[in-house]
Amino acid sequence: MMSSGCEDSSVNTMGIRGIPEKCDCGRNTGIYTSKSKQNPGRTFFRCPTFRNDHLYKWVDEAVYEEVHDALPKVECFASDLMKIKMEIESFKTAEEELKEDVRKASNELTKLNVIMKVGFLMVFLSIVTCLVLIMFDKANGLSLNSY
Repeated sequence: MMSSGCEDSSVNTMGIRGIPEKCDCGRNTGIYTSKSKQNPGRTFFRCPTFRNDHLYKWVDEAVYEEVHDALPKVECFASDLMKIKMEIESFKTAEEELKEDVRKASNELTKLNVIMKVGFLMVFLSIVTCLVLIMFDKANGLSLNSY
């Protein structure tokens, strides 16, 4: 870091909030350390031209402005995060409800499959019984019309 012997504690921020990257003249700002009696060791941003009408700003003030300006955004992000967390919980609840619905539907499908198999078995047994009776009647020489 470069040092400056600047004794002036006035600030020319040129209307720039937060951490300045460039002076209005277009040059990149540098970070310097004050060696003045009023502000020994205090760091500041300054245009490398070192002219009084160019940018000069204390680092601690620039950082404070950055944090102060970021707080509403952080609060907005925190609010959005809470909404997202609530949505996630809602999705988890819906997921559990859907899983329960799938479980119930699966159980119902299993029951219907059993009923269908029993029904087919009953039809099959009825057909076999009818065929056996027909064959039995034919073997005995009887007809079904004689009853």
